Amino acid sequence: MKKVILLLVVVLVVWGGYNLSQKKLDLGFLQAKTETVGRGDLTIPITGTGEIEPKSRSEIKPEASGEVVDIPVEVGQMVAKGTVIIKLDPEDEQRSVTRALTDVEKAKATLEKQKLALTQRKTASLASIDAQLKGAEATLVEAKFSLEKTERIHVDSHTAELELIHAQVTYDKALSQVESLKAERKQAEIMIDLAEQDVVLAEKTFESTQTVYNDALERLRETEITAPIDGMISRLDVEEGEVVQGGKTTFTGGTILAVVADISDLYVRTEVSDADIGAVLWLAAPKARPGGEDLARELKSDEVQPMVSTSGVVEHINAEGTPVKINVDSFRDETFEGVIERIYPEPKKVQNIVTYLVDIRVTSPNRKKLALVLGMQADVEFTAEAVHNVILVPHEAIRTGPSGELGVWVKQEVAKSDNPQDPDADRKFVPCRFGLDNGLYAELIEGEGIVEGTEVFTKLPIKLDSDEEEE
Repeated sequence: MKKVILLLVVVLVVWGGYNLSQKKLDLGFLQAKTETVGRGDLTIPITGTGEIEPKSRSEIKPEASGEVVDIPVEVGQMVAKGTVIIKLDPEDEQRSVTRALTDVEKAKATLEKQKLALTQRKTASLASIDAQLKGAEATLVEAKFSLEKTERIHVDSHTAELELIHAQVTYDKALSQVESLKAERKQAEIMIDLAEQDVVLAEKTFESTQTVYNDALERLRETEITAPIDGMISRLDVEEGEVVQGGKTTFTGGTILAVVADISDLYVRTEVSDADIGAVLWLAAPKARPGGEDLARELKSDEVQPMVSTSGVVEHINAEGTPVKINVDSFRDETFEGVIERIYPEPKKVQNIVTYLVDIRVTSPNRKKLALVLGMQADVEFTAEAVHNVILVPHEAIRTGPSGELGVWVKQEVAKSDNPQDPDADRKFVPCRFGLDNGLYAELIEGEGIVEGTEVFTKLPIKLDSDEEEE
């Protein structure tokens, strides 16, 4: 049996070899391929990736504490400023208002009491002392007069010593009474100053309790949490029945309950490598560059040249800058456009990779569609170099010629008198000079005889010896 199988294998091999020797080998991968040279535009973009961002995001944190009892909105819903989006149970905050109101009433009563005490000291106490002092000063004057009179009589008529002593004692008592009342008056003035300070402290306490009361009222009102801006509810981080803590009662500032996104404008924040940021700077409007228009005027006065291709025909940058192309996977058949809104001067450095943040404002009429996919990755193209209406040669057709120069192989007619053994008789090499190259096509600057419609080889033919013998 094994001999029969071996015999069959030998027969098949011999038969196949014979057929191959009698027929031309037809293998598709050995055949030449050509493509026609065309005319068109060519751009060399600087690319980046970023995320679709709204104009702003407002994080909503509660001022009040309590249980979530109602959420009358849904994620993705458009709301106007002031729309109620979350309701909390007001019971806890109502108790806080009641306590704060009680403190206000106590502080007010204390303040009134201190004011009455101050009035009493200014009127009753001080007036009484002043009246007594006035009488004492009158008695002192009288005693002084009597003493001086007695002294004169004593000298002239040798009045008895006892009468003089009595006059002196009367005067000393009157003087002592006046000094005592003056000291008492000074003490009363000090007590009035202290009473005034007590009134000031009572007023501050009253103001403080009023502030606490007003805050409590505000937190009570905050049990109905409203949208701070017009926009879209992009996040809801609480559910009904959940208990939240107010921002003024926690160190963390409160729990984030929801996020409202302002989608009146949409942006893509992308990162541009340090190697490309120089060109991107000059594609932006002056106001979008670091330093703004002031620095732009200084650079212009210093004759600083834009770092973009002179052939690229970014000849003039208008007030908005050059358009930026934006593509997202969700809308593959659509292209969005934008302008550079801001270039940040400080770079990001991650593992020795340096990039610069660039904000792009979406300006195309279809921009509102991107509000449906906030946070989605977007591909961005900045057109740094471009040429228009030029001869474009397929990149696959560019080869190194016999002398080492770049060029393309083109077809040529072969006469019967020509050497049939020459494998390159049906084609010739044309040296060329190329310009911009995007990896698919290259700009043809110079190439003898190559015009729009010329066929060039993108793959050269490979001929077998058996083919050459047949020819």
